[in-house]
Amino acid sequence: MKATLIITLSLFGVIAAAQDKGINSERLMSKDTNKDGKLSKEELGDKFWQRAAGQDANGDGALDATEIAAMEGKKGKRAEQARPGGANAAFQVREFKGTNGQTLRYSLFVPTQKTDSSPPPLVLCLHGSGGNTAAANVLAAPAMQAKQPCIVIAPACEGKSTRWVEGGFRIKDKDVRAVMPELMEMLDAVVSEFKADPARIYVTGQSLGGVGSWGLIASHASKFAAAVPVCGIWEPADAAKMNGVAVWAFHGADDPTVPVSGSRDMIAALKKAAVTPEPKYTEFPGVGHGSWESAYATAELWEWLFAQRKTQP
Repeated sequence: MKATLIITLSLFGVIAAAQDKGINSERLMSKDTNKDGKLSKEELGDKFWQRAAGQDANGDGALDATEIAAMEGKKGKRAEQARPGGANAAFQVREFKGTNGQTLRYSLFVPTQKTDSSPPPLVLCLHGSGGNTAAANVLAAPAMQAKQPCIVIAPACEGKSTRWVEGGFRIKDKDVRAVMPELMEMLDAVVSEFKADPARIYVTGQSLGGVGSWGLIASHASKFAAAVPVCGIWEPADAAKMNGVAVWAFHGADDPTVPVSGSRDMIAALKKAAVTPEPKYTEFPGVGHGSWESAYATAELWEWLFAQRKTQP
């Protein structure tokens, strides 16, 4: 199992390198099928939109010529994200300096409306190796906020020398550092500043962020009411440490990057450890690595998530 994890995590670096190709704006504009001078999610396709959404500066769900030009990176360099986690213009960008001296950049969305006087829940969204998290923009969308106002944080695990979580086989390179210490301090600071509900703090992440989601609840189970790891992997021996955290994991059955056994084994381990609440698992037949699109489009997921409250295990 540990060998599988090492191989899987090394693949994240390969994926990131593949995404370092320059963006050709002229070639992209050939996808403008309705000739309106913009590129919509439908025209770009779901997979590419995950990279491009962070450049949607005005948050209109499409890229105009200026926004597309901003994506055009030099050959061999990745086009920079406008905001950490690929968050859209509804988010503000902040920096937090941890007690370890490390600085963490993050995108923050704070709801302007509240349906009642209760403190809002908070969702921490961890991006994959490509730098984007689909969850953050889904949660900050007006329709979602009308149903469930919530604070959304999309931090950045920047560069090839950092990962979300720490420990043994999870970080095999001595030059790779986990951002977990400053990440958790930042989370506490935002909860305190915006009076988030400490009983309704959630974490979700895709791919590398799915690994991070598992890792955070293995180390900080007392902090999170629920976790939604998408196409992630972790060490089943840590399952008992996650007691008290509601888990709903998702994975594509044909994932060539993070083996589907990563989620299957963790769910089996959680059940064997008799953790509470009982974990949920959804596997998408015929779906590859991009299972976050299907996961975050699952309406029942969000109803379930916001119903979770932290209780003592």
